[in-house]
Amino acid sequence: MRRSDAKTAYLMFAPALFVEAALVVAPLMIGGWYSLHDVRFFKIRSFVGFDNYMSILASPAVLNSLVVTAIFSFFALFFTFALGFALALWLQRDTGPNAMMRAIVLIPYMIAMLVGSMLLKWIYARESGIAPLVLGAFGMGDVSILADPQLAMGGLVFNAIWRDCAFAMIMLLAGLKSVPPQIFDAARVDGAGKILIFRKIVLPLLRIPILITVIRLFIHFVNTLTFPLILTGGGPANATETLVLKMFRLGFQDHVLGPANALAILIFAGNMVLVSVLLLLFRKARRI
Repeated sequence: MRRSDAKTAYLMFAPALFVEAALVVAPLMIGGWYSLHDVRFFKIRSFVGFDNYMSILASPAVLNSLVVTAIFSFFALFFTFALGFALALWLQRDTGPNAMMRAIVLIPYMIAMLVGSMLLKWIYARESGIAPLVLGAFGMGDVSILADPQLAMGGLVFNAIWRDCAFAMIMLLAGLKSVPPQIFDAARVDGAGKILIFRKIVLPLLRIPILITVIRLFIHFVNTLTFPLILTGGGPANATETLVLKMFRLGFQDHVLGPANALAILIFAGNMVLVSVLLLLFRKARRI
């Protein structure tokens, strides 16, 4: 019986394994092969070894993209998580108005990233956008958000916050719902205030949902492409060109697939290191 159950389990798992191999393993192997060659328009010219990797690591443009990715990921993660946590605490009670507010917060998350980014691009537009009209009331109607490097990064971060704070709210709200309400009632009876309850009860009991949310959001922001590609195009002056956008431009605009795949492999390796570190933190949090 055990052997029969094992065979059945393997047979049921085989289709998923095949799809994973076809969509992940095979493209990764092809990308690794391309990264070792001089490839133009999918035509392999010559074997160059690790020259593509060396050129990528020595490129000032790639270094700039790395800095841009770090800045965007840090601020997007910080503000998205903070707003999502605040919304989860605010909308924790199951009331009619809270249910309506949850649905409103979820609207940007339900919209496709492409559509949401195009909508914000229209809002930021200097000629016909809503943002210049609002800024005009404060004497700043001539400010072009997407033409200024710092403002463009702020607009890119706002795009991430506007869409993904709903994910943080959902995850943390689920964690709050798993905490027995009697714990909060007992703390209030003992005279604990809101700040003390938050520090001594909410944060310790939500360490696993918090860590899962941070891991998911951070990986998402590090590997984001749609936000900078649609909203800013990496500009102005490459001020919002992330690593993934740089990889996209090398491969699909410059058509130099060797360096593009080398950068893709490096991003993949960085993701593996990042995931390993975060998983170690997750295991430590579970043991506490």
